Amino acid sequence: MSRKILLLAFAMIWVLILGAQEADIDSEIAEPTLEELQSQIHAVSDSLVEMRESAILSDYGIKVTDKLKDVAEKLEIQDIVRWKSYLEIEPENETLDEKSLRNLGITPYRALLAQQYSIYGFTELSTLGYLARQKQIPIKKLREFVGVKSTDKSRDQQSLQSFNKTPEDMVDFENKFKEGKLGYGLYILLWGVSFVFSALAITAVAIGQLRRLNREPKKGKADLVLDSAGNVKTKAPDLDVHVIAAVIAAFHIHKQSIEERRRLLLTFKRPHSDQWRGSAILNMPNRHILRKRSK
Repeated sequence: MSRKILLLAFAMIWVLILGAQEADIDSEIAEPTLEELQSQIHAVSDSLVEMRESAILSDYGIKVTDKLKDVAEKLEIQDIVRWKSYLEIEPENETLDEKSLRNLGITPYRALLAQQYSIYGFTELSTLGYLARQKQIPIKKLREFVGVKSTDKSRDQQSLQSFNKTPEDMVDFENKFKEGKLGYGLYILLWGVSFVFSALAITAVAIGQLRRLNREPKKGKADLVLDSAGNVKTKAPDLDVHVIAAVIAAFHIHKQSIEERRRLLLTFKRPHSDQWRGSAILNMPNRHILRKRSK
């Protein structure tokens, strides 16, 4: 029983260790398409889009009449080819760099989102659930980061923008989390191990108490003990001699009845048949008469 409990404890500890460790290999995130960027923008209300357009104009000075290369300089794009691929225009076509955003059908807000994707791999419109899967960060930690209760699941599909958080804030939080992830993993591990051993201790105590609930009835002390021959070995001091005689008589009667049954079984037991003798009788049924006449 104790061996099974130890094996179960080690198995639970191993599962907790695997659950506390963060994945070392970063999964590849598919690059967003134009439709995805457009759907994210359409998901935001028109008033918010206008507000963001005005903020982009004031922060970066980007207008729809600006050329694509000027917008890249204002957004400080390092990898222009990758940024243009997010905008779904020909990355190697340098002629497009001289065209304006209006001619290319690109809004300043979409240009900003593509810039965020090219740098961070996500945008300010990315939801908490998406970021938790992409960055391999517990969703409860992300909820605390945006100022939501760790148990509130109703706001997991809201974006960083709705919580007034920027991609830069998310990167800072991710770096801090990676610095303290070892302590966080140890905390989860110790809490899980203590929980498992507490459960095993409670189970062991409960099993130990079952013995008291299922106690075997105590055997009463015999007033009279006989040996195999029917003689009295021990007897209670207040036991009547007539009772002793009746017990001895009942014992002998029982023993005698067993012997009589055994003799009866031996009497009716079928004797062993001899095939040679049986065949001789069948072939010569009157040979005993012939033997008498010959004499």
